[in-house]
Amino acid sequence: MKLVKAMWQEKIGGILGFILIFGGIFFFRGCGEMIQVYDSVTMKRENWSPFRELTADRSPKHQAQAKLIAGFYEAFPQKKRSPQTNQDVLETSDKYCELKAGITQKGQIFASMTGQLQRLLEEPSATSIADELLLNLVTIYALANSYLCPNRGVQVSIRPEAPKSYLSAVKQQGFDTQDVRSEFHQKPDATLLVAGYGSCADIYEMGFKQALENKTASFSNTHNIKVIYNAAHKHLCSDAK
Repeated sequence: MKLVKAMWQEKIGGILGFILIFGGIFFFRGCGEMIQVYDSVTMKRENWSPFRELTADRSPKHQAQAKLIAGFYEAFPQKKRSPQTNQDVLETSDKYCELKAGITQKGQIFASMTGQLQRLLEEPSATSIADELLLNLVTIYALANSYLCPNRGVQVSIRPEAPKSYLSAVKQQGFDTQDVRSEFHQKPDATLLVAGYGSCADIYEMGFKQALENKTASFSNTHNIKVIYNAAHKHLCSDAK
């Protein structure tokens, strides 16, 4: 009887082990089909599994990229989310971080950004989208500076919402659109962004007071110059003296 009992216990144990092993497999497969994991960077949805959970990208860089992309769509809610847009944003961010890594003075980073913005402003094929294009670009730069490379190269203090705040301030402070060249009206925001970032390059180099004095000395009507420099100093380069 003891032998028979031992044999039954052995069989039952084997059956239970079989059930537990394969039951676990079917359970995880079932959970994987019911639970999907979404990656906001790649915009891919995949079935959850223990293996995928272990191999998921949780690196600080990936997390920073996710925050950057979320910040971009928060800044531009009208933008349609897509993997290609995410990739473009990240590639632009990487280029900014590479540029920033090789610069040691704050004025240089603003001068370099101003040069890029100026080239885009003068690109004939971009006239109709210049306002949107330049605002997108400087916002991505600010997001990259906040999330991807805050401590790389020169330390720049610029909030992701700063470019929009600067444009709003210029308009609220009474920028005179009549006292400008006719080309301004084709791409006003883009022109103001170039002027603002260029102002910050001057302010970092000479200080706010001297930079403003030098600039206004070249113009008879100084109102718009003062508006741009004050708004840029407050919103784009507030840590400059």
